[in-house]
Amino acid sequence: MNDSRYLDNPAQKNTQQQNFSLAFLHQIINGISDPIFVKDRQHRWVLLNDRYCDFVGHSREELIGKSDYDFFPQVEADVFQEIDELVFTTNITNENQHLFTDVQGITHLISTKKSCFQDETGNQFLVGSIRDIILQNEVGKVQDVTGRVTDTTDLMETLKELKVVEEELRQQNEELAIARETAEIKHRRYRDLFDLAPDAYLVTDLAGIIKEANYIAAALLSVRQKFLVGKPFILFIAESDRQTFTNQLASLQQVQDWEIDLQPRRSTAFPARIKMVAMYNSQGQQVGWRWLLRDISEQQATLRLRQQAEKDLHRLNAVLQAQQEASIDGILIIDENLTVTSSNQKFSQLWQIPVALIQKGDDRQLVQWVLDKLVNPDEFMAKVDYLYQHPEESSRDEIFLKSGKIFERYSAPVRKQQEVGDEISPLGDYYGRIWYFRDITEYKQAEAELRTSQQRLALLIEQTPLAIIEWNTNFEIQTWNRAAERIFGYTTEEMLGNSFEIVVPENARKHVNEIITALLTEQGGSFSVNENITKDGRTMVCEWYNNSLVAPDGQVIGVASMVLDITERKRAEEEQQKFVALIENSSDFIGIASMEAQVVYVNPAGLKMVGLSSLEVAQTKPVADFHSPEAFAEFQQQIIPLILQHGFWQGEFRHRHFQTGIEIPTDCSIFMVKHPETGEPFCQVAVARDITERKQAKEALLKSEAQLRQQAEELKVALYELKHTQTHLIQTEKMSSLGQLVAGVAHEINNPVNFIYGNLTPAKEYTQDLLSLLQLYQSNYPEPVLEIQDFAERIELDFLKSDFPQIINSMKVGADRIRDIVLSLRTFSRLDEAEMKAVDIHEGIDSTLMILQNRLKGNNQRPTIEIIKEYCELPLVECYAGQLNQVFMNILSNAIDALEESFVICHLSLGNNSKQRTNYKALMTSPTICIRTQLQQPNQVTIRITDNGLGIPEDVKKQLFDPFFTTKPIGQGTGMGLAISYQIITEKHGGSLECLSQPGQGAEFVIKIPLIQHPST
Repeated sequence: MNDSRYLDNPAQKNTQQQNFSLAFLHQIINGISDPIFVKDRQHRWVLLNDRYCDFVGHSREELIGKSDYDFFPQVEADVFQEIDELVFTTNITNENQHLFTDVQGITHLISTKKSCFQDETGNQFLVGSIRDIILQNEVGKVQDVTGRVTDTTDLMETLKELKVVEEELRQQNEELAIARETAEIKHRRYRDLFDLAPDAYLVTDLAGIIKEANYIAAALLSVRQKFLVGKPFILFIAESDRQTFTNQLASLQQVQDWEIDLQPRRSTAFPARIKMVAMYNSQGQQVGWRWLLRDISEQQATLRLRQQAEKDLHRLNAVLQAQQEASIDGILIIDENLTVTSSNQKFSQLWQIPVALIQKGDDRQLVQWVLDKLVNPDEFMAKVDYLYQHPEESSRDEIFLKSGKIFERYSAPVRKQQEVGDEISPLGDYYGRIWYFRDITEYKQAEAELRTSQQRLALLIEQTPLAIIEWNTNFEIQTWNRAAERIFGYTTEEMLGNSFEIVVPENARKHVNEIITALLTEQGGSFSVNENITKDGRTMVCEWYNNSLVAPDGQVIGVASMVLDITERKRAEEEQQKFVALIENSSDFIGIASMEAQVVYVNPAGLKMVGLSSLEVAQTKPVADFHSPEAFAEFQQQIIPLILQHGFWQGEFRHRHFQTGIEIPTDCSIFMVKHPETGEPFCQVAVARDITERKQAKEALLKSEAQLRQQAEELKVALYELKHTQTHLIQTEKMSSLGQLVAGVAHEINNPVNFIYGNLTPAKEYTQDLLSLLQLYQSNYPEPVLEIQDFAERIELDFLKSDFPQIINSMKVGADRIRDIVLSLRTFSRLDEAEMKAVDIHEGIDSTLMILQNRLKGNNQRPTIEIIKEYCELPLVECYAGQLNQVFMNILSNAIDALEESFVICHLSLGNNSKQRTNYKALMTSPTICIRTQLQQPNQVTIRITDNGLGIPEDVKKQLFDPFFTTKPIGQGTGMGLAISYQIITEKHGGSLECLSQPGQGAEFVIKIPLIQHPST
């Protein structure tokens, strides 16, 4: 307990200051001749001077942390503690005289002065000083008398003086007897206090057997006072708390204060506060306990009620204040004297009123400020005057400001409503008026835009890449847009009125049914990722965003769902996991930190390099801990400015090993990662390699430095190529799957078509034979029987004879058309031409156009796209036919997209004039794609694909072949089509692909490839 924390505040002083203050305090009190002591609130000594230790006959180490009961008889200790408690509770200095018996058994009459004080944290301490009256008054006199006895002649005079001293000592002994009697009277008075105290007091032995009890204790426990004596106190402890009581009793030291439930003999248990004080005999042995019991039932109930009332009041005030400040309206409250009583910040913001003007509280000055901003101030003022003259009325109107804004104004009186029977009387005390102002400028603008939005909504539903599906409460489909047709393969006519289960796999129908049932019974939305089945039996993964459709009366009338096919994304995520595995298995330190220099990620190799056990431990460390103070200072002063300027930094640096503290030289690359949308950096990535061994030998260092730099570059290139290859593999797999699908469809169509086509010629010959036979019958039997004549008329025999051959011819034309389509599909897929071989380029272009024929047709947004072919005579070209067809498909699809976009823009600019279509120059035109082929030089073929769309801006054209760059909306393009096309032409065929375009003049893509590939290509 002899610690400076009892005298000084450790939160405000350092260790040296505390030690100095305590030592200085010891020097001061040791210089005082009177015994000095300091006790804490638990009546334990915490500071003593040497004189006090000598006075009581014990060392400081024995006294510190102990109380009077540890060293003095119980009667004296009781007196000391009760006086101390009085000083603590009243904070009044106490001075008195009493008897004190020291360790040698000598009784002293001492004067004690005790005062109370508090430290900075509110802890109470008692400071006491002691003066021995006998020693101070008499010892000096005896010494003075004996000192003067120097010869025989003074003996008689000395004896006389000694008699005087003896008489004084006799008087002091009488005074000591009186003081002893006074002490006994005080003891009896404290005994009376015990019996008559307002609280319950008990005295027990060490085993908890009650020895004494006052009347209040007996009444509290609902028994007679004599009944308590001899009973174990634990009998009156509630059953649930007896084990706790036993444990507490076994571990008690000196004084203990806690709460427990007491069980009276004839009533229910109640909470009580118990305070225990140990009792000791004259030999210092503990002989029992004194107990103070207090019923705190009403105190706890009152405390709970007060706490609840305070909590409710605070909540109410907070709610009212929050409601006013959180309101979207500007609120102004005027009392009956036209004085501003309250307003929120929104009111000041709406009217741009200075704070000083608000604080004046003058309603008329506020009105004058507002009038200067209004279009019609007179009308505004007339309304205000009218409402103040008619306090019972409410009002709602709109206010027009010179700035163009529109405010909605609502005003109502503030009254104390009085209930009359079941009705509320409008009469009552008038307390003023409350005004609400709301800026409805955007609302008014939104009203005008709402009608346009509703018109666009229907168009959006049809043109959005998300499938929009609406179900009724019977799970029947009510809406099925074009994207749903594309994703699931079912037409709108096939799906309307049908159940949703047609697109849900059997194993997922129960789960999906539960989701939709919950949406129909509970308002709200849900999100789920489900497997679905297309019309052709393919399984795909889709994201479903579902929301309940709620009528104005609150009834759920259906569900609206938006569906996004994420099958490709799932595959991409799997590829991404491979990339993560690459980082996890890297032997280099790879770490990611936030812009605030907090560690987010460190790979296993990095953790091992710096001596950390886990990623969780690393995440608790700031970046500064990964370096020595000197290295981090260098990082802040030299490297961070370069990273902020250039976005990256690369060079040698030093990391710190957390276990050994040794600096690890590293070859480090640090770069910032920017947000793809905002362009703002959001994290830092560090790639570091331990180059300790390289540093140990200069020659090895020079050699390894070049190798590491090369490896770092190769890693960057490998990471880029991995990402690019990953995406290209996805696209290639997609095109491969598409090619297999196209080839399979072509094969399956070709077999029945060949069967039909092969039987058309015999069918035509058989038809001619039958018709010739019929003609012979008519020639030889011109007058058939009546039944034959009636049947011939009924079947219109003459028409049948002339039309039947035409039907056969039409079937042949259709079969020819199907064969051409199948041939185009097989030419496009080129499944049998995975290796480079000589092919007819024109066939590949024509097969691609055949596949895109449906997109070339006209619709309600644009006319049919005209295809102009300007083919020259080309020999067979050595190429990868399937990949080259993919390039034609990408470029032609982009050209169609550009033409559609140009006509949509023109359509919006022309309004409802549907009789004409113009480009941005207002010149009549039609969408056109021109395809030219040329043979240039002895060994080069040029293909030019030109459209007459809006053209491509220069900034877009620079990024046209970059991976993942796209100008299409999210979900309509991956940004990889032209990047992959560029790679196919340049890397696979050793050619070139460029775009020539000016805004407003269309775009031309020029493909140049060798006629014959070199072996190295």
